[in-house]
Amino acid sequence: MAPPLPPTAKCPTTVLDLDDDLLCEVFLRLPGLPSLVRAALSCRTFHSAVRSSPAFRRSFRALHPSPFVGLFVQRRGFKPEASSFHAHHSPPDQDFEAAARGGDFSLTALPLPDADGSEDGNEEEEYEEYEEEDEEEEEEASPVWEIERCCDGYVVVFNRRAKQIAAYNPLTRALHLYPSPPRLFSDATSFEFHIISSQEDPGAPPRVVCFDFNLFQAKAVVHLISPDSSIKSKCRKFPGTGSGVTGKMVNGSVYWTHVGKPYITVLDTTTLKFTKMDLPPLLADQEGRKCAFVFGNTKGGRPCIVSPDLWGGCSLDVFFWRPEDEHCDDGRNYWLYQTFPLKMTRQFVKFPKGGDEFIIVRLMDVTDGIMYLRTEYDGCTESPQLLLSFCLETAELKLICEDYHKPVHPYIMAWPPSLVQNDEGPCSKDQALSTASSEGCDVKAGGGQTLPASVAKA
Repeated sequence: MAPPLPPTAKCPTTVLDLDDDLLCEVFLRLPGLPSLVRAALSCRTFHSAVRSSPAFRRSFRALHPSPFVGLFVQRRGFKPEASSFHAHHSPPDQDFEAAARGGDFSLTALPLPDADGSEDGNEEEEYEEYEEEDEEEEEEASPVWEIERCCDGYVVVFNRRAKQIAAYNPLTRALHLYPSPPRLFSDATSFEFHIISSQEDPGAPPRVVCFDFNLFQAKAVVHLISPDSSIKSKCRKFPGTGSGVTGKMVNGSVYWTHVGKPYITVLDTTTLKFTKMDLPPLLADQEGRKCAFVFGNTKGGRPCIVSPDLWGGCSLDVFFWRPEDEHCDDGRNYWLYQTFPLKMTRQFVKFPKGGDEFIIVRLMDVTDGIMYLRTEYDGCTESPQLLLSFCLETAELKLICEDYHKPVHPYIMAWPPSLVQNDEGPCSKDQALSTASSEGCDVKAGGGQTLPASVAKA
């Protein structure tokens, strides 16, 4: 009788043998988005598992906040300074450092402005009352690209000399240029731009909402600019007063708050329809209100408003726009109210003995549930200004850096287009890592940085 055959050796199981669902469960435990990008681009199997699952993308975003990369610093005006970038992270984070090193945060890919640039006056407009008037060009307009804001991974810039608007992603190096609306840089007293980007296709060139206000004609106009300049832009007259408004893009709609008005003007960028949204009663009832709050969005993408404590305490009043009962959604939303104390700011601020009562915290912006604040010293002795972040979900306050005493623009990493499935089929690792540059994207140019709102003294 023949001896029994030796048992067949089992092939070892490797990570590549895991299915996409198990791989995604592993990737959810990575520390953040830079680590996910590095892991996903290490092989085709990992890359395919990540980019083909919208459910994983939503779960990862829910668990990991969008990474704060650093600050663009620039003073604007008639003679704006060149911008600079200061990266900020918690060392050691090799994945973050690698992402920052690979980015073009010096904005070198922005085109050199043309001194003879002129506006396109032949652009068709749907708003019939919009008038174009000939006006002499500024003889010595600055060649510097001015940063208006950072959003959706883009740095939104404009150039008065070239009369040009642009959006640039320093990490992917995607550049998009837009024709400016007629007479924008010569007639508008104030203006701003908002990016309309696709959540499911971040690689698609976004459209731009341009808001401009002319003090002398007492009118405001909103333009919707398509990526393809051959498509005529759409224009709508802004309802009501356009003076002193501040806009914020949240989930495809732009929300404008008004100085001294008890409502918010909302533009649905899909239908181009304007509606009004009531302020929370506690804010609407304030007499002599000077818009001392900031409008933003939560980590889940819902609108929210952050206000200084209405009774003078050192805290933040936050109003969340959501169903009153999460378990019984009747289709109606309400402003739900919550207060966050800010006494912990004292641990970061070095003030002279007995001078803590002079510390003031000012609100700057709310993005993805992260509130950005500045400290100022109101006493006779100067104290360093600090830039802080405050998480509305965890109530965690973090010190970012000492302030630069100049306008700063926080830059937050967006979800990379290389990690999203498109209709062109699978791409190679080289294609995923490549950076594209194309014309036609979003920008937000404005007459100036939004003035911060004051919070009560600590």
